Amino acid sequence: MDPIIIFIIFFVVLLFSIPAIIFLIAYLAAKSRRKKQNLLLNEIGKPEFYAFVRYNLGNAQNEFFKIKAFQGSGMIFIKDQNIYFVDTLHQHPHTFLLKETIIKWEDINIVNGLLKWFSISDQDKKYYFNIDSGMLIFNLNSSKPTTRSVFERLLKYQNEIL
Repeated sequence: MDPIIIFIIFFVVLLFSIPAIIFLIAYLAAKSRRKKQNLLLNEIGKPEFYAFVRYNLGNAQNEFFKIKAFQGSGMIFIKDQNIYFVDTLHQHPHTFLLKETIIKWEDINIVNGLLKWFSISDQDKKYYFNIDSGMLIFNLNSSKPTTRSVFERLLKYQNEIL
């Protein structure tokens, strides 16, 4: 067989394999993320309100050179008039007192992949959050909350106790 034909066949096979590999990685990442989220939910029980989020801590939100738009993922939830944040790796947990916390809509951040963000801060730390929606093709659940709806829900809880 002619070496040029072999090269063309190899190139076509390689060309079609790359998207398949990318989708396989995305599928496995989505499956792993769901497993980690379920573990977090099992650890804390069923709070009155919770949302799975992606986060940046402090100045990481506006760093220009980074591999991905967020530091990690985790869960925020309301319990006993506090907002709790627990990340999937248990490295940056934090409790925000609703009475002393500033909840602010940050809107779209160009540096972070055109994602919409809100922030929660107290005297110690400032976290930026957006909703962990996963890839669209692996998450067709339209009932999942949006970043804006979670932000508004947190404000509602805060206004109820003030």
